[in-house]
Amino acid sequence: MKLMSLILLLCCSAASATELVYTPINPSFGGNPLNGNFLLQKAQSQNAHSADRDGLSFVDKFQDALERNIINSLTRRIADGELVEGVYNTGEFMVEVSGGADGSVVVHITNLNSGEVTVITIPAIGG
Repeated sequence: MKLMSLILLLCCSAASATELVYTPINPSFGGNPLNGNFLLQKAQSQNAHSADRDGLSFVDKFQDALERNIINSLTRRIADGELVEGVYNTGEFMVEVSGGADGSVVVHITNLNSGEVTVITIPAIGG
């Protein structure tokens, strides 16, 4: 038994070790920039998430676009100083534009779903 231990000790005494060095793979953390495309393709192939798509019909999309166009046109005309008094119904909102006594423009916006009213007063331009 002593002889076996002595032989085993002599055989294993020639072991050497080196320092471990970490080399990053991801180019965002200092790795090789040529790994970027490979890592992106691997991540995209493993991604099981798909974005929710609105199932809006053509009519709904058209109505949304029309509402945006009306609001943009109205906003542009008011910002240019052109008073466009009247009531505009966009489907979801009722917009009432009127002139104030001091030359200002008063805009009442009513949310038709909730009944919430917002009042915006734009002071007279150049007054």
